[in-house]
Formats: sequence, C-alpha cells, structure tokens
Amino acid sequence: MKTLFLSPDYRCNERCIFCPCAENARQYHPLSLEEMRESLDMAMKNPCVEMVLLSGGEPTLRKETLSFIKYVRTKNIKWGILSNSLKFASKTFLNEFIDVTGTSFELTTAFHSYDPKQHNMITQVPDSFEKSLQGVMNLIEVGINVTIKYVINKMTFSELPEYATWIYNTFSDNIPWVICNIDVCGIALKNRNKTAIPFSESKPFVEKALDKVIEFSRQGRMRNVNIFNTPLCCIDPYYWPFLKKGEGGIISALRLPYEKKEDNYLKVNLMGDGGAIFASCSQCVLQGKCPGTWSNTGELYENDLKPFKQDE
Repeated sequence: MKTLFLSPDYRCNERCIFCPCAENARQYHPLSLEEMRESLDMAMKNPCVEMVLLSGGEPTLRKETLSFIKYVRTKNIKWGILSNSLKFASKTFLNEFIDVTGTSFELTTAFHSYDPKQHNMITQVPDSFEKSLQGVMNLIEVGINVTIKYVINKMTFSELPEYATWIYNTFSDNIPWVICNIDVCGIALKNRNKTAIPFSESKPFVEKALDKVIEFSRQGRMRNVNIFNTPLCCIDPYYWPFLKKGEGGIISALRLPYEKKEDNYLKVNLMGDGGAIFASCSQCVLQGKCPGTWSNTGELYENDLKPFKQDE
C-alpha cells in the first residue's frame, strides 16, 4: 500500500535507549498543521497515497494531531499511528481522541520486554510499561486495531521465547505481533554497546520464539506474526514464511520535522533505508526475494550475511 509517512514532531514522553532519532531531534522544527495538510494534499496527487502513517516522537503529544486527523478523515483515506500508548492509559484522553478520530484506524505500540522493569529501564520512564499496557487495553476495549511490536535489542533479545508466551497469555489472538531488527542509528548508534546485537546471536532466540508461535498455532491459537528487517540468510528457511519486507525499497511519500529550512519539503518516491543492498547480497541468488535489513545494521554485521549460491 502506498503510504505517506508523516512525523509532525520528534518530541516524546519516553527516552528510549535505542531510539533511531538523532540526539538533537527534539529540537527540530515541528510541522505546523498547515504543513501537514499540505503534505497530505500533495501526496494524494503524487504518488497517489492510499494511507497516512503518523509517527514521531510521540504523535499524541501534539494538539495539532487531532485537527490533522479530522482533515485526513475528510479525504476518505486509511490512516494509522505509531504510539507508545502512554496517553491512552487515560480513558478521558482516549474518549476525547476517538470523539474526533473514530475507531477505524490502526495503532502500533512497542513493548521492549515482557518484564516491566526491563521495559521501563529501556524507555527511562518509570511505570511506562504499566501505562502503555493499560493504554493498549483501553484501545482494544473500544475496538481499535492494535499491533504489538518488539525491536530486537541486546538488552532483552534472550527473553524472546518468554516474550512470545507473554503475548499469547496477555492479548487475544486477533492482536498481531511484529518483530523487527534494530535500526542502529541516532541514539541507538551512540548506545551501540548496549543496543546492537548481531543476527548470529539473536537468531536462536528468534527461532525459539517462533517455535512457540508454531506450537500455539497447533493448539488453534491463530495469530498474525511477522518479522521485518531480517535477511533470509540470518534465519533458518523453516521460518521464512514469517519474514516480510519492511521499509526497504521505494517509500511513497515522507515528511519529517526539519533542522534546516531547506529540508522542509515533501519527499516522494525515495529509496528506503535498507533492503538486500550489501556487497554480499549481490552474490546471492535470492537477493530479489530477500527482505534485507536496515543499511546501518547490515553494514555493522555484514559478516553475518551469507549469500546463497546457485547450487545450494
């Protein structure tokens, strides 16, 4: 689906250790309501986007977000939001939000561990796990389509099999779960020793987590589970059906907060930051079918990328 990726602001009510944003991103100029509307109008003409995805920072912090969503709804276009769901822990805020937005949208929230202490350590905000979980439950209760996300990181990757069990014990089976490899840039790159993990080290734990998913599915627990930003060569072929292409390839439209005036414009049809784009990938017969990974992550761990040859 052709999507306009729109980040109105990089401010956030969490301070995640592996945030991909630059250290000074919170000081970038936020997009005004008029700039957001302009971005949507332009994107719907070229390249005719079919969905708007609001990101950040944390989009719910901006008072202009609701006004923009109200404008989006006049365009009869799908929309979604990436949010930590902290503010949705308040039913008063939730009700004010859906009074404007309705409930026909998609929301993704990341939990960095099933252990509240670990999650709160990563976000550097006390009680963020508890509030995010309450927010997600409130959203599910009113019928919002929620997806749970986990980013593979050095601090909690070994918990993935237990995390899988937590997902099934906590959320109904209609709640999707996505697993993503970390984008080692911005603050995540600064904290690389704490955040980045080679594919070869996370691989057995990812596979054990997927074994749990398969075991639950055999019990009739059918959940949509996908993995993004993971090259084919970094996981056993048995698990390839779980792999999906992510932000690599062509991005339909993008507008972000800007540090310099000359960067304040809508970008269309630009290359995504990743894919099967590395030197070893060019030697692989599956390059065209491989999801690849983030450019910074792949460069950091290119020794883990093992091209498939014609006779394999």
